[in-house]
Amino acid sequence: MQPEKIAILVDSCSDVPTAVLEAADMALMPMNVIFRDHVYEDRLTITPTEFYRRQATEKASTASPTGKRIVEALERIQASGYTHVIAVTISAALSGTFQETQLLAQDSPLKVHVINTCSVGIGSGFAAIYASRLRSQGLTFDQIIAEVERVTQQTKVFFYVPSLKYLQAGGRIGKVAGMAGTLLNVKPIISCDSEGIYYPIAKVRGAKKTLAKLLVLVSDAVGDAKRVNIAVCDGADPDLRERVLTKLKEAHPNVEQWYAGDVSPALGVHTGPGLIGVGVQVLD
Repeated sequence: MQPEKIAILVDSCSDVPTAVLEAADMALMPMNVIFRDHVYEDRLTITPTEFYRRQATEKASTASPTGKRIVEALERIQASGYTHVIAVTISAALSGTFQETQLLAQDSPLKVHVINTCSVGIGSGFAAIYASRLRSQGLTFDQIIAEVERVTQQTKVFFYVPSLKYLQAGGRIGKVAGMAGTLLNVKPIISCDSEGIYYPIAKVRGAKKTLAKLLVLVSDAVGDAKRVNIAVCDGADPDLRERVLTKLKEAHPNVEQWYAGDVSPALGVHTGPGLIGVGVQVLD
């Protein structure tokens, strides 16, 4: 029987930190980020820094990775000698990437399993990071899938969003609709529910109190768990990310792995600059 050679394919909205992506040799499916003059490929032909600079004065939109891009990624994986693929996508309720990848994988000679994380940003990226860790430990394709899907159900993501205007403009507001919080200085913290739809998990007045609430939500998600990974990502506010990371490290000294990175342009289209995303992955 041919030995399994397992590749990991992840969409760019899963916010796997670049260093982790490269070290694990993950293949990337870039979302499309559209400004009036041009269609850019998320993280490939436009960087987060450049994106947030332009977003301040220009309207942006997004589209799922083109079918061509997904097929090319699978072909490159096959050409590199892989036999199996674990593909990780953000919530199927927020993007068509999951369905499209599943559909196109049917025509591939590779054995492909697509994981709908029902999450977004690093909440989704954690599934790809964990899959790569299990692969390095020598687990089989089926064992990795079973374990990643178990842990994905225990993974939470929280986004501090300074302004609701981008979510409203992008039509991705899910159950956050009806919050006129921008006028009242209400800063929502948004999460994904069990179906992978955005909802406001907390509504707090003022940035300082909101960030304090974010830390409480992370502590609640960690609970009594003994084995936990935490990641903090920012949308053009690395100083705030470092402050949040420092506070979390003080509160949770026993976390196994810490990750830090930036929020992808394709996600930033819907959340705007200044956001902080925190992912909590419980392994117990």
